[in-house]
Amino acid sequence: MFGHFQYVPTSPIHSLTYLKYNKTMQDKNLLKEALKKYNKASYYVQSWKEYQIELNTLTKKIVEYINENKIVIDAVVPILRGGNIPATYLAYTLGVLNILPVQYKYFFIDGKRCELRRLCTINKEAIHKENPTFLLVEGNHCYGNQARYAARDLKEAFPKCKIIYGASNMDYNYKDVVKDAEISFYGRLTNDCKELSNEECQRLGLEYKRDLLFPWEKVDEEWEIVELKQHKYNNLKEIQKNSQLVAEYDLS
Repeated sequence: MFGHFQYVPTSPIHSLTYLKYNKTMQDKNLLKEALKKYNKASYYVQSWKEYQIELNTLTKKIVEYINENKIVIDAVVPILRGGNIPATYLAYTLGVLNILPVQYKYFFIDGKRCELRRLCTINKEAIHKENPTFLLVEGNHCYGNQARYAARDLKEAFPKCKIIYGASNMDYNYKDVVKDAEISFYGRLTNDCKELSNEECQRLGLEYKRDLLFPWEKVDEEWEIVELKQHKYNNLKEIQKNSQLVAEYDLS
C-alpha cells in the first residue's frame, strides 16, 4: 500500500525494469494523505457469510474466463498471507492441485522507513514446462505493489509464462497496475487508497462508510499499519534478517 521508495535491484533484469516500476509507484505524500482519512471506528470485520459474496464474484469471473478461453492453470500462486484463502478456494473450484505460494511483507522501521521484503518465492522445481499458466491471487489490493513484484518475479523465473491475476478486492484507481498479467479480476472494488470523494464512491457503488476487513483479519493489527508501527510477529527479527530486500520506502 506504500509509495515513494528507493528501489533495490536484485538482478540485471530488475535493474532494467527500474524505470517502469518507479513511475508506477505512488508518492509518499499521497500515502500520508490517505492515512489521515482512516478511522479505527470505521473498521468492520466481515463475517464469513458476508465475505462469501466478494469471493463468489471473483470466482465466477475467473471460472468463466478460463472456461471460455479453454485455459489450463498449471499452478495457483497465492500472495501470502492475504491471498491464501481466496487462492485455495479457487484452486479447489478449478481442480488445480499445484498451489505454489509467494510472500512479500512490509517491515516498519521507526515510523520513518518501510522495507518490502521477499519471504518466499516460487518453487521453480515444481513446474516442468517453459510456458506455464499461473493464476496469481491476492487478498487486498491497494496500490498493488506486492502483486506487481510477484508478477514480475514469476516472469523472471518463467519468461514465457502467462499470468492471470485475481484479487479478492481492489482499489478503483489501481485496478490495472499489474502490467505483467494478461488480465486482472476482482471480487469487489474499493476506495482503500482514499483518493475518491464520498460522492464519487456513492456514484460508483463503492463502500465508503466502513473499511471492510476480511473475517480472518484483526482490527488492532491492521490499525498498526495506519500508525506506521511494526506488528510483533513471532520470530520477527529473524525473518526480517533472513529475507531478501525488494524495495525501501521513505515515510518521513
